[in-house]
Amino acid sequence: MSRADPATAARPAAAPGSWRGLLYLAAIVIFLLARLAHLPWLMPVASVLALVSIVVSLPACGPIARTLTLLFLAGGYLMLWRAGVGWPQYLLAHGEMLYLLALFAVLPLLSIPVQLGAYGASIQAVLRSRISGLFQLNCVVTVLAYLCGSFMSLAAVPIMLTSLAPVVDSFPLRDPQRFATVSTIYGYVLPILWTPVSGVVGVVLYSLHLEWTALLPMLMGLSVAGLLLNWGLFWLIELRGKPAAVPDAPLPDAGHASLGPALRHLSQMLVGIALMVTLIAVFDRLLKIGMLTVVTLLAIPFSLGWSLALGKGGAFMRAATTQMTSRLPRLADQFAIFLAAGFFVSAMHLSGVDHAVNQAFLALHHVLGTRLFLLAMPLMALAAAMAGVHPLVAIALLGQSLKPEVLGIDAELLALTLIGSSVLTYMLGPFSGTLGLVQSLTRVSGYRLALWNLPYALGYVGLLGLAILLLQ
Repeated sequence: MSRADPATAARPAAAPGSWRGLLYLAAIVIFLLARLAHLPWLMPVASVLALVSIVVSLPACGPIARTLTLLFLAGGYLMLWRAGVGWPQYLLAHGEMLYLLALFAVLPLLSIPVQLGAYGASIQAVLRSRISGLFQLNCVVTVLAYLCGSFMSLAAVPIMLTSLAPVVDSFPLRDPQRFATVSTIYGYVLPILWTPVSGVVGVVLYSLHLEWTALLPMLMGLSVAGLLLNWGLFWLIELRGKPAAVPDAPLPDAGHASLGPALRHLSQMLVGIALMVTLIAVFDRLLKIGMLTVVTLLAIPFSLGWSLALGKGGAFMRAATTQMTSRLPRLADQFAIFLAAGFFVSAMHLSGVDHAVNQAFLALHHVLGTRLFLLAMPLMALAAAMAGVHPLVAIALLGQSLKPEVLGIDAELLALTLIGSSVLTYMLGPFSGTLGLVQSLTRVSGYRLALWNLPYALGYVGLLGLAILLLQ
């Protein structure tokens, strides 16, 4: 989600009212108008709508989201009160993360053309082809999850798990469910390093004032290296050099006859991803409005254009209308916790507390040195995730608190460290949207899923640490 990855995507909301969705939509539209049309007089309106959104969201929040929201609000108000700022500043401090919530609102629309184009059937056809053994199956699954995750964000997870269900039981696996979830999660989270739909990349770039195109080669390189690492770890952990294990039974509908058309069909999705990335890069360079805002503005016309190319423009409009009206009111957790976290960040800046935080990090940096300080960053993010803070919130708070010019750290290296740390939290954080959704689909606890992912996560941490040391 949030990728772009919602914190509680697996938990259905209790009969949300459509008026709450209209309030969320109004806050997003007013905020975007104020930013894009350069109408600063609209920002107080957006701030008021953000505050009201927090208030109306609290009754519909889960207990963890409600607790964190109240803690962020209390901490922010306390900082402003102790600093003696004027009462208008209390109001104007709200609305800081509306840019991210705008992305959350439109991002699921990107999955509609994938559903209308029946690409899931082609994924299943590839998985049912004559795969020679477990190693090849793992490679195919992680690549397909990687491909879907780079475009559809969290929607990639149910597509992959559903497609894998009739396949894994045919292989000699000790635990087919463990294989399906681990390979899907690992393949899905790796694009978070670079894809513009992940949310994490946009938040870090926004915090550190960097351009996506400048970081893309480095982030893509780490992402592909992580995919290769998974294949090596799978061979060592699962196969241990044994001969390739062939399926115990013929795969349902297996054969090469349907593989060619399925691959050609999936190549359409690959072209769509490449086109989307290219358009975002071009518009990000031209407009200078921030990558997240570019993605938000392009999501609807791009999805509509793809659907029109499939000859299903009407179906897209119906699906988009249904999705927006039903899904927006269910974002109570996200609106509460992200707007409260944004208020907390604004309060830090207005009260001057951010200077004290910078000094604390500077002191830690002096004690540890640059290398150890950066290597400790994934552990900081993971600790926050284990405490119930969503990865995006944890990374946003770290990004706003760390000033590379003060610490004497290269801003691009800090960005790589923060984005790379977020991937670890999506692998292991029991309160992240990833494990929450998988838990709802498989009925396996989030902590067990984290334990299953742990060997691969440790390997990924080693890879991230090596990248930090080489680039430092």
